Amino acid sequence: MPIKSVCQSKVATIDKSSSLKEAAQAMFQQHVGSLVVTDTLNGKKVPSGMITDRDIALAIGSSQMPQQLSVEQVMHNQPLTVEEGEGIFETLSKMSSTGVKRVPVTKKDGSLCGVVCADDLLTLIGEEITNLAKITQTQIKREKAIRTPSEKYAQL
Repeated sequence: MPIKSVCQSKVATIDKSSSLKEAAQAMFQQHVGSLVVTDTLNGKKVPSGMITDRDIALAIGSSQMPQQLSVEQVMHNQPLTVEEGEGIFETLSKMSSTGVKRVPVTKKDGSLCGVVCADDLLTLIGEEITNLAKITQTQIKREKAIRTPSEKYAQL
């Protein structure tokens, strides 16, 4: 299953020249914990970084003049990205090996088309495990509904 099928297509973005206050306000208004920092290339938004609410909190707590900090000074440069056609398992492996919880999803041309977070994948995997458990439950019900093996083979 391609990662595009589970990623969020509505992506909260911000420009790297924005202030940390603007980033925090954008997160508050859009009810998100991270923003994809984008550049414009050939008229398309391309991910160039990520900034999280934790990044902002740590920067404010450790700076003498936090009001002067920009997104570019705090963001994670060159974020891990995955292409929209990559599989869920491949994406999970990349996220696990890098310790990243949120990943921009890009088209083949590198432009932003979505974002996937660990919570999205956890929800999907939880649903799949529930479906797997239902197979066993259904099988047990089917077996109880048919005759016992001795009754079935006695008539042969």
